[in-house]
Amino acid sequence: MKPQNRKDLLAAYKQRKQIGGIYAVTNTKTGKSLVLASADLRGIRKRYEFAEMTGGCFHPKLQRDAEIYGNGAFTFTVLEELEKKETQTDREFMNDLETLLSMRLEQYDPARLY
Repeated sequence: MKPQNRKDLLAAYKQRKQIGGIYAVTNTKTGKSLVLASADLRGIRKRYEFAEMTGGCFHPKLQRDAEIYGNGAFTFTVLEELEKKETQTDREFMNDLETLLSMRLEQYDPARLY
């Protein structure tokens, strides 16, 4: 890779919009969901897809059900997206995501959560 091309790629990466949000991984056999927040929804979706493709487990809380029902028993759903503002620090962005997560979790029956 040429040095200038590398610099251009790095600059483009730094200027990309950061999209975080709330997502759910749901077991279609039991109806239980793992609901979490991520500062990088695109990255977490790729992690889920990689785990599914390679037969690995996406999250330790899902391990037992993945062994029982297989990785194909889970679905990944984005529940809410939030774009990081240019003026926000990473900590402020995570605080906003944690607030959204707590509001989302109130909508779920605790018995239906991992």
